[in-house]
This record gives sequence, C-alpha cells and structure tokens, in this order.
Amino acid sequence: MSKLTTPILLLLFLCWASFGFSTDDKTKDSTSKHLQEQFKKYKDTDIDSSTFYAYQLINHLNKFSNDSLLARTHQDLARAFEANKQLDSSFYHLNTALNIAKTNNLPYLIVRSQILIGINYNTKSEHEKAFSYFSEALNLSQKYQFAYYQAITYNLLGSIYWEQDNFQKALQAFLSANTIIEKNDLKDLKLSTLANIANIYSADEQWETALIKLNEVLALAQENNDIYQQAVANNNIGTVYEALNNYNKALIHYLRSLEIRKSGNITAGLASNYHNLGSINYRLGDYEQAIYFLNTSLDIEQGSKSNPLYIYNYEYLSRVYIKIKKFEKAASFLSKAKTLAKELNLIKKQLDLAKLQTEYFFETGKLKLAQKTFAEYDSLRDDFSETEKSEKIIQMQTLYETEKKEKENDLLKAQNQISQHNLKEEIQRKNQFILGFGISIVILIIIIFLLRRMSGAHKTIKDFNNKLEESNEKLRLINSTKDKFFSIIAHDLRSPLGAILSFSNLIDDECSSSKEIETVAEYNTYLNQSARNLNSLLENLLQWSKSQLGNIKYKASIFNLSEVIEENIEIQRLKAKEKSIEIISHVDKSIHVNADINMINTVIRNLLSNAIKFSFANSEINLFTKVDGKVLQLSVQDKGIGISQSKQDKLFKIDSNMSTLGTNNETGTGLGLILCKEFVETNGGSIWIESEDSKGANFIFTIPLHNS
Repeated sequence: MSKLTTPILLLLFLCWASFGFSTDDKTKDSTSKHLQEQFKKYKDTDIDSSTFYAYQLINHLNKFSNDSLLARTHQDLARAFEANKQLDSSFYHLNTALNIAKTNNLPYLIVRSQILIGINYNTKSEHEKAFSYFSEALNLSQKYQFAYYQAITYNLLGSIYWEQDNFQKALQAFLSANTIIEKNDLKDLKLSTLANIANIYSADEQWETALIKLNEVLALAQENNDIYQQAVANNNIGTVYEALNNYNKALIHYLRSLEIRKSGNITAGLASNYHNLGSINYRLGDYEQAIYFLNTSLDIEQGSKSNPLYIYNYEYLSRVYIKIKKFEKAASFLSKAKTLAKELNLIKKQLDLAKLQTEYFFETGKLKLAQKTFAEYDSLRDDFSETEKSEKIIQMQTLYETEKKEKENDLLKAQNQISQHNLKEEIQRKNQFILGFGISIVILIIIIFLLRRMSGAHKTIKDFNNKLEESNEKLRLINSTKDKFFSIIAHDLRSPLGAILSFSNLIDDECSSSKEIETVAEYNTYLNQSARNLNSLLENLLQWSKSQLGNIKYKASIFNLSEVIEENIEIQRLKAKEKSIEIISHVDKSIHVNADINMINTVIRNLLSNAIKFSFANSEINLFTKVDGKVLQLSVQDKGIGISQSKQDKLFKIDSNMSTLGTNNETGTGLGLILCKEFVETNGGSIWIESEDSKGANFIFTIPLHNS
C-alpha cells in the first residue's frame, strides 16, 4: 500500500484553493455584487441554489458586456459542478469561459481556463488530454510572464509524469516549479511543491534523500503553523522509517501525526494514520495495540467499500489474529480482504493475500490446503507478471504519445520564428522524426512480445519441476521445525504455566478465606514473575521460529550502536532495579555499525536479560566496545555466578537443552543464547564467552564496523 500523499491530491487542492471567486470592483454594479454574494453563500452547501444565482448573474452580465467577469463566473460555476461530480456541465462552462477569454484577448483567463480543463481531464484519468492543456497553459504563462500559473502548471505536469512512473521527468518539473516559486517568493505554493519533491524521492525508493526533504517540509510547515501539512509530513516520515525497518522511529512519527490531527480536529487522512499505527505495532509485536488501531481505522472509514484501505485493514487484522492463534477471526478477515481485492481487480494485492492464506494453513496444520493455496499463489504470480508487462507496454505507449505532443509544441514554437522559406523543410523534418520514433516504438513492442513468448516456451517445463521441488523441500523443513518446537514447548512451557496456575489458585483461596493481604501480594509477586518468564520464552520462541522458517530477512543498515544499547538498557532497567543491579554503558556514542538493526536489538536484549538473571544483587553490569580492524567487539560483563568450562561448550547448542536457575531462582530455556548466535552469525560476526565458576561472565560478539 502506498502510504505517501500523492501529487495529484495535493495539487488539485492547491489549484482549486488558489482560484477563489474573484471580481473586479471597477466593473461591479450592485446587482452583480448581490448575485455574486449569493452564489458564494451557497456554492459549498446547496448546488441548486448556487447554480440558480450563477445563471442569474450570467444573464445579467450578458446585457452589460462585462466579458472578464462573465468568463470568471463561468469558471467558478464549472468548479461548483466539478465538486458535485457533474463533469459534463463543468466542461461546458469551462469551454464557454475559454471561448470568451480568447474572443476578447484575455490571456490571464485563457490560462486559467486551460488549467481547469486540464484538471478535469486528469480527474477522468485522460492524461494525454490533460497534458495538452497544461502544456498550452505553460507556454502562454511563459509568454506573458505569469509566474504563479507557471509554477502551478509545472506541478501539474509533474503529477502526470509521476502517474506514468517517469520519476526523472516528474522531479524535473517539480524542481522547475520550485525555482519559479523561490524567484518570485510565491509562499503559498512553496509547501506543496516541496512535499511533491520529497514524495517523488520516496516513490523512487531514494529513502535517505526523501528523509532529508521531508524534514525540510516539516520544518516549513511548523514555520507556517500549517498543522495539516505537519500531520502529513510526520506520517510520510514514518513510512520512510518503516521502509528502512526502523520501526521505533516510524512509530514515533505516526503518533506525532495522530496527535496533530486530533489537536487540530483534522479528519482528512485520519483513517490511514490509524492503519499505519496498526501495521507498525504489528511489526513491533504489540498485537493488542495493533488490533485497536486497525479497528479504529475501519470505524472511521465508513464510506464506500471500494476504498482499498478496507483491504489493508482486513489483511493486517488477519495477520495479527494468526500470530495470536485466533484462527477463526483470522480466517474471517482474510476472506473479507480476498473478496474485496477480487471485486476491485487488485491482482498484486490478491497475490499478497494468497501468500498469507498459505501461511494461515501452515499455522493451522492443514498442509494439503497449504499446498493447494501455494499453487494458487503461484498461478496468481504468473498472472500478475503478465499484467505488469502489459501495463508497462501501455505506459510506454502513453509516454510516447505524451512526449510526442510535447515535441510537437516545441516544433510549433520554432515554426513561428522561422521564415516562410524554411517552413516546408521544417515540417518534413518533423514528420520524419515522428515516423522514425513511431517505428522504433513499434519495433520495441514486437521485440518484447517475441522475447516473452520465446522465453516462456523454453522455461515452462523447467519452472514447473523447480516449483515442485521447492514445495516438497518447504514441507520437509516445516515438519522438521515442528518437531523441534514441540520438544521445546512440551518441556519448557510446563513450568511457568504450572506456576501461574498454582499461585492463581492460592490467591483465590486466600481471597476466599479473607486472610492477610500481604500473603496475597506475595503470591501475586511470584505469579507476575512466572508470567514475565513465560512472555520472555514466547518472544524468543517466536523469533527463533521466524529464523528457522526463513521469515526474517537480513537487511543491513548503518546505525548508532550506542542509541540501540541505551534503548535496551531502558527496557531492562525495571528488571535490574528489582535486584539493585546497575547497568553501565561505556560505549562511544559516535560509533556506527553496518548490520541488521532488528537482529542486533534482539541480541543485546537477550544478553542483558541473561546478565541480570545470573548477577548477584547490588552488583554491576558493564558494556564495553573494542575496535578490531573492520569489526567491532561488544562485551557484556556481569559479576554473577559464572559458568564452568564444561557448560560453556553447550551454551549455543539447541540439542543440549541446558537450563540453569538464576540468582533469584529465575528459570530459562537457553533459547535466547541460541537465537543470539544465529543472529550474530547472520550479520557476519561471531559470539563467545569468557568465564569461570563464581567469577562472573563476559559475553562477547562482533559486528561489522562502519567507517564513515
């Protein structure tokens, strides 16, 4: 789902907002003034009343030959019809306004009419016609030096290039608009144009540049006290951080966006804001919050079911319920998402949902159905590939027509400047160019078509066999992983669950017999500790299962290690405080590493939790770093019970099933250290321990160092 604001929405709002109902006081009689005021009074609330007064004004102006005001009245009446989805009536009045402006040589109103007609065509997705009117408006604006309309038309041309995925030309158009805005100090166009530039970098997945530009947009919105654009900018910054897998920062900006919308009573984009919060909480593993935000998004978006936002909310609700094993609800939301995606013919989304259904059947143990839906997913993937190729060809043809029209306009301008003697030769060159360009496009399409058919014929059998082998291998892997899981769950979940059950029964007995509240509180402390142990075990089980099934994708990024360590120390601070343990970081705040930030987060969290568990009360845990060539060594040192050499050899092995009680009799599975080893090695590092009995432990691991 594209979570970023599109240029078309920004610019249509921009253009309509900038074309307010305007009059010339010098040509205004009392009747005209009264009729205009009545039109303005009803134009946003009562289309019938507003059109009545507009037609009265048009009839009145026809008697007095006030051509300028007459043209503007037709334009504003067209706007009212467009806002009411009556495009045919809107086109009629815009063309009438254009004819009046041309007949009376009113260039400013000619440009205004051309822009508004182009916007109407853009609304109908007739981009070639829209491009033609925008180009004519730009040429006339340049001729008469209408800087304001030059900036608007460059933005609108950029939006069409964006729709055609021609990001380079879109960016050129937006930058041209920005240059004009800077030169002429057009402050009311500055913010929307900067937002378009930032979002084009996001659409092209140039995340770092997009982040810089979006922060510029946010700063300008704050300077202008534009709370709507502040909300949009924070939301878009959040989507960039989410794409970079920096989920904590994404969450912060989504929450800021929501806070701004609520404080400013801004409803536009609110449903999308809640959806983004739902999806990011799902990624962070806070499933209860994810369900709340996704359901809130559904409650807000109570309009037409054709809005794709419904599909994305249904999809993520299904994902959440699969994670928390509420399969009946998961199946219900997945079914709704699939039905709506099919109705809207969203093949790419149908592909995502087919893959999700395969995962659902695997989770519920229905392997035959999983195999069947995987085959459906494979078929949909082929269909999507074919559709995508066809759309690329159509886009290529549309782009060709658009560029051809642009080049024709350039040629017409050149023809007006040359003498009649060279006119015939210039036309011949133009025709030869168009013919050659057209032949090149036709040849290119034929080559693509032939290559696709030849490639498909040779690869069909081979691909089919490969897919069968992949499916069988995945099933074997799932069965193997399932056996390991059942072994761990049967052995290690029994103790904390038993403790929770026993102490809850004791609390119930104590409450029934009205005994001392201190006794109940003591039982509740043990109950709370057992629940936390169980939560930690389940978190590690979830991460390990993702790793075994290949669902965790390694994605390296450059980040500040000290910031990650401080975040994890803050998370563990309450747990350490219970044993009066102080955690001290000696890590240089300027050190940056190149690794998967989510994996390293998990490693540091587990090592700190492990150190607290085996440390004596009133002691310290210290974190140190050491640069060793191109890698960085990070050590976590505690002053606890230590580990003998014989036990050290078994620490990182899944088949050893080694578990040791902590200094306060805390339980564990050893799975956290196994997870640490897998994640460190995935990042190209290694992990080991230096320890002796009763002399504390020092866990050390290496990660690639970033040399800035």
